Amino acid sequence: MKLINFNKLNIEQGSVLVYTILTIGVVLSIVFTLTSIFASKLKITSNYSDSITALYAAESGIEWQIYNQLKNPDANQPVLTNGATFTLITPSGTLPIKVIGKFRGISRSEEISL
Repeated sequence: MKLINFNKLNIEQGSVLVYTILTIGVVLSIVFTLTSIFASKLKITSNYSDSITALYAAESGIEWQIYNQLKNPDANQPVLTNGATFTLITPSGTLPIKVIGKFRGISRSEEISL
């Protein structure tokens, strides 16, 4: 009859547990690193989209001011439906036309000379 050394079995089973925990730790650290990289990329993409919207708001302000100067000086300032706003920097009727468009805390300006 063969004798089984239980002390050796317990030590080997403990080492498997240690290797498993180390492997899980490495996998989790890789996942957290990739998540942080992609999260920052998503924020950059969101800021880019907001920047474009602010630029379009400034463009709308310029178009409105050109319309005021050429056709209807009494036209009301339009309200943009996406929540963006624009501010006319130069007084009405003067050149060059300078406008700042704002959306979600991001500002973009445009200037045009006729």
